[in-house]
Amino acid sequence: MSKMQRFKSYFKIYESEETKAVFEQNERKANKLTAVVIIDCAVILVLATILNFVGLFTVPLQTMLSLAVQGVIELAIPFVLYLIFKDKHAPWLKYVMLFGLSLVFMRLYSILNHNVVLVMAIPLFLSARYCSKGLTMITAALNIIGYALAAASTVFYGILDLNLLPKLPEGTQLTIKDSLRATLLAQNFDQGTLVRKALIDGFMPRLLVYCILAMIAVLIAQHGFQMVMDQNKIARASAAAKVELETATQIQNGMVPSIFPAYPERNEFDIYASMDTAKEVGGDFYDFFLIDDDHLGMVMADVSGKGVPAALFMMASKILINDRTLMGGTPAEILQFVNHQICSNNQAEMFVTVWLGILEISTGKVIAANAGHEYPAIYRAGKGFELYKDKHGFVIGGMDGVRYKDYEFTLGKGDALYLYTDGVTEATNAKGELFSVERMLNALNVSPESSTEELLNTIKSRIDQFVAEAPQFDDITMMCVRYNGAKPVTDDSEKEVSA
Repeated sequence: MSKMQRFKSYFKIYESEETKAVFEQNERKANKLTAVVIIDCAVILVLATILNFVGLFTVPLQTMLSLAVQGVIELAIPFVLYLIFKDKHAPWLKYVMLFGLSLVFMRLYSILNHNVVLVMAIPLFLSARYCSKGLTMITAALNIIGYALAAASTVFYGILDLNLLPKLPEGTQLTIKDSLRATLLAQNFDQGTLVRKALIDGFMPRLLVYCILAMIAVLIAQHGFQMVMDQNKIARASAAAKVELETATQIQNGMVPSIFPAYPERNEFDIYASMDTAKEVGGDFYDFFLIDDDHLGMVMADVSGKGVPAALFMMASKILINDRTLMGGTPAEILQFVNHQICSNNQAEMFVTVWLGILEISTGKVIAANAGHEYPAIYRAGKGFELYKDKHGFVIGGMDGVRYKDYEFTLGKGDALYLYTDGVTEATNAKGELFSVERMLNALNVSPESSTEELLNTIKSRIDQFVAEAPQFDDITMMCVRYNGAKPVTDDSEKEVSA
């Protein structure tokens, strides 16, 4: 990097319009801070005048009043400009505000040399807040010149430092009446000598401290610039990740059936499902699909973990289950095959609980197998929903070689099957209480003969009321199938069968 390029880098040469917008926002925040300091300084200036009036300071009243009036005016101008341009990008505004502060502090320093020595650092560190190395260096250089002039002017109308006075003639007596300053100046000291001593013995030691503070401020500005740049990169990366997560959410939602009614031409059953993920993407999934004209496959599963890894594992598991089910076989055989495929290359050591059932539409018979998933709930006409405590097998992906067992039950006309993940029963409120299986069954039995969609909406509403403002920690996934009975045989089909 050449010297010219390095010099330009001190003044924020932005990489892009987006980066420029970030620094403009930072500049507006820095302007707001500077405006607050301006108000504080105006208040302090008025208080200093009052304290001088009651005798705490020894500055002539007329001089102090003049300083207060001029200082308030010099502070009011940049503050009014700030109020006008605070919502606009005005690059010159920071210079006006910092200059106004510096000018007031120089006047204050020239009168109250000892009492306000710390004000020298205020414009310096305010300039560092703008995260501009160049602005901080310019502020430091101009303020050094200004404070040197203020130190020299102290000799003429500020507080005199007795330690800087030349040696008084032997036998000199000082009579202090109304003003120490007037008494000292009556000794006819050489003004040039006093100025030199004020600069060399008074200002130079403070200049060394100020230079150290200036170097610190420049480093703060430099690191602030880099921090803003890094935060901008993080924000852009976060925005990109958010877009990717939104895309992943869309892909995941597209992986499960989401159009209802799913089979409007089939009157033998009614099916509805929902999935509410705790994060942008989740590990739960459901699936249903026609294996052939008389068999409906139903899947409810819950992957270990959350977020993107669980979502990827979910997609792989869903595809394996779906494809293998369409090839034929019982649920136990299908789960055994899927488990072997996952265990053969499961470096992430994740697992998934699965309930898989196949409904024979013409009879209502269901053959199912359970790989470590929640018990299903079955509605029988006149009895309400009850848990069907089937025998669990081991989770998919936990161990190779596991065998699963099929079991059967039959749905009569009007009966319903409710499947869910543990996000339903383990939904937690602010007191740490779980929604529980009991509350789930109570919600199902409020109106058990409702449509499948209404049943799921009732449960979700009850969960939301129970959890209230507590955060959702787990995915909430549900599916309900109501069996309406076999398709009635038409006269045409009877003739066709007879033929």
